[in-house]
Amino acid sequence: MEITSNFPIVIADILSKINMLDNPETVSRAVASAIMPEMRKRIHVDGNNSKGSKIGTYSAAYLKLRQRKYNRTADSDVIISLTRQLENSYVLGATQNSYNISFSTPLSFDKATWMEEKYGKIWDLTIEEQDIASLVANEETKKIMQ
Repeated sequence: MEITSNFPIVIADILSKINMLDNPETVSRAVASAIMPEMRKRIHVDGNNSKGSKIGTYSAAYLKLRQRKYNRTADSDVIISLTRQLENSYVLGATQNSYNISFSTPLSFDKATWMEEKYGKIWDLTIEEQDIASLVANEETKKIMQ
């Protein structure tokens, strides 16, 4: 008498699901999609850097230019937003093994680089954004492994 088992089928199903976790279209894309609006708000609305503190303060001369020429507020907190070109150029960037948040133009990338040279780390994830990334990754993993 021969005993049969569904063990090979179950293991194959589990291994297939584990392989899906390595697919950039699943977890990393979901994480990047969730983080992008959080990062945009933190930097371009709240004016906070990667440590969660204010990015900096605009000089009086620059503040006058922002108000006069670009009709911006008198708030001196740096929000790295003048023409909105930089903040509107965020894109999900696919790499070979994952997704990240990038910029749609080389000029926007250069602007971000210049701002970090002047003010320090801005585009690194904050602790809160890292927590969101972990939460989203865990949720996506649960969906896949069901």
